[in-house]
Amino acid sequence: RALAADPPILLMDEPFSAVDPVVREDLQTEILRLQSELRKTIVFVTHDIDEAVKLGDKVAVFGRGGALLQYADPAFVLSNPANELVSGFVGADRGYRGLQFFHATGLPLHEIEHVDEDDIDALDLSPGQWRLVIKAGAPFAWINAEGVEVHRKGNALYDSTIGGGSFFPPDGNLRQALDSALSSPSGLGVAVDEDGKLLGGVRADDVLEALKEQRRVPELG
Repeated sequence: RALAADPPILLMDEPFSAVDPVVREDLQTEILRLQSELRKTIVFVTHDIDEAVKLGDKVAVFGRGGALLQYADPAFVLSNPANELVSGFVGADRGYRGLQFFHATGLPLHEIEHVDEDDIDALDLSPGQWRLVIKAGAPFAWINAEGVEVHRKGNALYDSTIGGGSFFPPDGNLRQALDSALSSPSGLGVAVDEDGKLLGGVRADDVLEALKEQRRVPELG
């Protein structure tokens, strides 16, 4: 209904504040898609800094009484907060948040040892070893020696595996890649293609090396 009158500017006042995180992320992605198609200016009000830097081409931070504290692109607000109030709003982990402005393209992908869900019972794993379980042709979760024993007793796949580790697209950003690596029980973040198929794994030190390369300042002269 808001678009029916074809307004030049849309105001959205905390539209996703009452939804759960998964639905919220999907709605944020949908807003970005719609904006790319409609090419309309959207003034989006939020108290969530992650939401602000994900959606905003520019971010305006307001203080008490509506005082404008800073107006800049998201990367600049994260790296150069104007004062202590802005710094407190963007959070102590603003350096981690800033990783989303560095691309993951070119990260080395390592081979991940994996197993199809139908072959789990035949696994022979040592303590500390992990295998990525493939379900319906796509990465599903991780399993270790203890999980194999649980599965052999007839327990469901969900009860035998560890779901830690988010998946990321290789053309995504370094924040996605680092989160995937750090949340993985094996230490390998899982890279998947647009169809969700396994491409390989990335380590946290690969992400940090890529960050160092992208932030390197060319020598003068």
